[in-house]
Amino acid sequence: MFQDFIAVMLINLAAGLALLAHYIYVNPEKGTRKSWAAGFFATGFLGLLTSFAMIVMWPLPGSYNVAFGEPALLLSVAFLAAAITLTFEWEPLIPAIYGAFGGLAAIIVGIRLADLHMTQSPTIAMLGYVTAGIGGILVMPALQWRKVRGIAIITAIILGIAAVIWAITGYEAIWGHIADFSKWLPATMLQHTGK
Repeated sequence: MFQDFIAVMLINLAAGLALLAHYIYVNPEKGTRKSWAAGFFATGFLGLLTSFAMIVMWPLPGSYNVAFGEPALLLSVAFLAAAITLTFEWEPLIPAIYGAFGGLAAIIVGIRLADLHMTQSPTIAMLGYVTAGIGGILVMPALQWRKVRGIAIITAIILGIAAVIWAITGYEAIWGHIADFSKWLPATMLQHTGK
């Protein structure tokens, strides 16, 4: 029996992308940015816990650990860096530059998942990764040229689309996992049931 915490990872990703989309759209002034730190920290912290565990323990079969764990780790570190940056009122462009590299990795992963026909819905997974990746890359110019509202609006829309894709995928995973694992027993309980 493998461990599967992909659902919580995907919902965390969706929440983080929605928060980032809202941040980019609102374009808060320097004095009000600090209040966003808690949301970015929550996303980064949960993402770090789950993605690090996935990379170290390899709980899923095959390269699913690479496809889900590594991009999630990059994104989680970017969210944690953003939380620290906003807390200390530093320039948020710096974590965005780091995040752009994670965005490019997400695009590559999405294309490769579709190419290998991995996941139950490879096209949806690819769309989720590619939109998240493009949105992640666009955060950098959206922050660099804050006064150009068109860049912020396009970035927020793309991040919002990615958030919706991952939210639907994550909630569907919860729905399916509850049924899939409803009869599963841990090894300690198997000894007591005689199976």
